[in-house]
Amino acid sequence: MSLKKKILSLVLVISWLVLLLLLEGCNLLSSDKTQINQIAENIQKALEEKDVDLFMENISSNYSDEEGGTYDNHINSLPEQLISQIQDAEDLIGNFPLLKIETKVTIPEADLTILDTLATGKMKIEITLKACVAWVICSDLYHDNIEYNVDFIKEDEDWKIISLAE
Repeated sequence: MSLKKKILSLVLVISWLVLLLLLEGCNLLSSDKTQINQIAENIQKALEEKDVDLFMENISSNYSDEEGGTYDNHINSLPEQLISQIQDAEDLIGNFPLLKIETKVTIPEADLTILDTLATGKMKIEITLKACVAWVICSDLYHDNIEYNVDFIKEDEDWKIISLAE
C-alpha cells in the first residue's frame, strides 16, 4: 500500500471518529433535555395526583433559593400551595360536569441552556378552568400562568431542580 493510500485511509478513519463523537455528543445533550423535560412531566403528574412526595422527588436535597426555600421546608411549602390552589378550584366547581381543571407544566427547550452538570431555563405551570360541552368544545373560564426561572443540577446521572425563582 502506498503512502498516499495510507494517509487517505487514516484521514477517512479520523473523519469517521470525529463524526461519531459529534453524534454521541448530540445524543448526550438530547438525553439531558429528555431527562429535564421528564421533570416537568413528573411535576405535572404530582400536581394532578396531589402528591407532594412525587413533586419533591424532582428537587435536589441541596436545594436553596433567595426566599429561604430548602428541600427540608419543601421550598417554602411550594408544592403544598400549588396543590391547595388546584384543590380549591376543584372544590369550587364541585359536581358541575361541564367544568374541569387542567394542569400543564412545561420547560421550553428554547429557554434551556445545559452546561455539563448544570442547566438553567424556565418552567411554566398553567392551571386552567375549562367549561366543556360534550368534552369536545371547551372554553377557558380561568387561566393562571406561573413562570419560574429554574436551575438544574445533574446528581450522578439524574437531573434535579436546585433553585426556583418566580
